[in-house]
Amino acid sequence: MKIVKRIVGALMLPAAMYLIMMIACYANGKTFFGTWVMWRTLIPDIAVAVTCAMGIGLQFKNGRFDFSGGAMMLLATIIAGNIALKNGSNVWLFAGLCIVICVALSLVTAALYVFGRLPIVIATIGMALLYESITCLIFGGSGVNLVANVAIKKLSAYPLALLPLIGAVLVYVVYSYFTVTGKQSRLLANNQSASVNIGIREGKNVFISYIFSGVIFGFATMIYASTGLMKASFTSLSTVGSLFSNILPVFIGLMLAQFCGDAIGTILGAVTLCLMSFGLEVIFSAEMGSAISTVITGVFILVINVVSAQGSGWIAALKKAFGKKRAAA
Repeated sequence: MKIVKRIVGALMLPAAMYLIMMIACYANGKTFFGTWVMWRTLIPDIAVAVTCAMGIGLQFKNGRFDFSGGAMMLLATIIAGNIALKNGSNVWLFAGLCIVICVALSLVTAALYVFGRLPIVIATIGMALLYESITCLIFGGSGVNLVANVAIKKLSAYPLALLPLIGAVLVYVVYSYFTVTGKQSRLLANNQSASVNIGIREGKNVFISYIFSGVIFGFATMIYASTGLMKASFTSLSTVGSLFSNILPVFIGLMLAQFCGDAIGTILGAVTLCLMSFGLEVIFSAEMGSAISTVITGVFILVINVVSAQGSGWIAALKKAFGKKRAAA
């Protein structure tokens, strides 16, 4: 019964969202919802959402909110993309460079945070601004366009999009459940000063966690790179929004963690939100669907967090009220 409750609890949100969107789409004559064609289209979106969410979530587990991930992915895309194009559009060279560059940039951010003794928000915003400025200085500020590159675009389409997705999930699971640093992350997130006082070396923890998150962002970059024209960032912090739009699965994952762990919870959260966005954009026009999806997503996340935080109290109150009525009867 415990296993059944866990499975039901974990699948409740994505299953409910699937049914709601399917009914809404069929009611509007969109009968392809739920077909294999839909899933082929949706899998790359899910892969981007999951990999980005796990990159952010890994630092979030340690009580750190990193704003530099989006700028890091953009810079890695431009460097790796241009080098790969000059070497015959070598997809495996591109994939390797994405990981190496993201890890290197992550370690620079970690070094600034540890040795600069700056608050994590200031350190990561500063690095985001630095990485964004570099995108304007390299390769003539032209960015890179991989949308029409058949070889590299394979990593952002089914089935090769599954490779970076699986890689990111494995790295996240290894860090969270099989490393000492990952197991210490909860202590650091709950009380950083107390954790340091009992002997946890935060500096070492920071560098190790940033290596793992850098690898995950490298996998995310492989998919993200060819989803559109990647222009140099001429507006300050323009990359923050594109990255943090994928933090929402982390919040759902934290709620579902009690049933299936945060890794599977994040995946199910990404599936839930991608189903909702796809369904709304199918029912409405592309622009209207995107706008409505943004509003509904915000409301949905708010409701989910309120229920997650207060749900147990409400259930206890209902049980208490019904208990009193039975006793009186």
